[in-house]
Amino acid sequence: MAPERRTLALVLTGLLLIGMAAFTAWFLTNFERRTREVPIGAAAAARRNPMLAAERFLTRLGIAVESSAGRGLLRQLPPVTDTLVVNDLGPLSTARQAALRTWLQDGGRLVVEAVDLWDDAGDAEASSDDATPAAAPDPDDLPGAFGIRLRETKEKSDEGARDDLDQVLTKAVWMPGSEPLSVAFHPDWYLDAAGVAGATEIIAGERTRMVRLPVGAGMLTVSSDHLFLTNDRIGRHDHALFLAYLVQPAPGGKVWLLYDSAVPWLGTLLWTAAPAGISAAAILVLVWVWSLGARLGPLEQAPNRRRRDLIEHLDAAGAFLWRHGRAAGLVEATRRQVFAVWQRRRPDLHPLAQHDQIAGIAAASGLLPQQVSAALTTQADDAHDFIEQTKVLKALWHGARPRRP
Repeated sequence: MAPERRTLALVLTGLLLIGMAAFTAWFLTNFERRTREVPIGAAAAARRNPMLAAERFLTRLGIAVESSAGRGLLRQLPPVTDTLVVNDLGPLSTARQAALRTWLQDGGRLVVEAVDLWDDAGDAEASSDDATPAAAPDPDDLPGAFGIRLRETKEKSDEGARDDLDQVLTKAVWMPGSEPLSVAFHPDWYLDAAGVAGATEIIAGERTRMVRLPVGAGMLTVSSDHLFLTNDRIGRHDHALFLAYLVQPAPGGKVWLLYDSAVPWLGTLLWTAAPAGISAAAILVLVWVWSLGARLGPLEQAPNRRRRDLIEHLDAAGAFLWRHGRAAGLVEATRRQVFAVWQRRRPDLHPLAQHDQIAGIAAASGLLPQQVSAALTTQADDAHDFIEQTKVLKALWHGARPRRP
């Protein structure tokens, strides 16, 4: 009986080995090994810093460079031997603009992106009358203080007919006798630097896309957009080499890439300034909350200290004024504010009569003159007219200062 079992075991083992060999041969015949790359998206550092690739490229060139966020570099400027690149420069106070101008005159190099959009229609109306001065620059707009204005292209390009946004190419000469560099700019924005003495302009698509202006011993560079410096576009065309030319610091200097100049929220500022104090306060709050659970004796009914909501108070005050025929006071302050902001935007409205001022505001805002006149000069008789009047005043308020989207 034993030899028969041994023979059966050998036969089964042989069949198993033959089956495994046949399966291996079939698998190798019908399948092949390949390497496949699966995109996992940008890293957290690249998502946080759109100029990370530019920083690493400059580092490989041997240029001292550092990325930063917040407004610390704008409050405490780097040495005048350094170059400061600011992405999406926000509004600056008069004192901060004066400090930047002094820093530039002492030899600093500043590369910024124009953000505040100028109103083409308003400027055209002001320049058509020799007796009326052109619109004053926005006091918060640093490029505007130097006479460099950001404008929007009226001829919008067909978004569906292009693969991406760098369709406006230029050949920028960066060194005498060298080959020009190919640089792409966003087609919807351009700069107006007419009348700025000593400015060097880079033209693309028959419009100015970048302006370089010597300021004392330093250099101010204003671009219509900084897309060519971002992570997904720095490797296209000659963007990387053009970046190295723009930000080249003085001997011994450093390049600062301020990729986000927005003010951080209050929690970040407090934690940066006093982490130990915040931690101690958090522990104190936890201990206080824990102590609320311990009590002696029965609970007493808490007194009712309910107060009227602020919205309810405003609603009641407005209803009272409306019932007693004093609705004019509800919109008078808003009228004055709307008139003031439009007169700041359109200085040519000052010497005009009220009817002509209303016509100018209606033409610039796109509303009907009757609507503007009713909102700014008349008093509503019923609730429906009062609501329409407030809607028009709100539209005039938001339309007084266009900004780049």
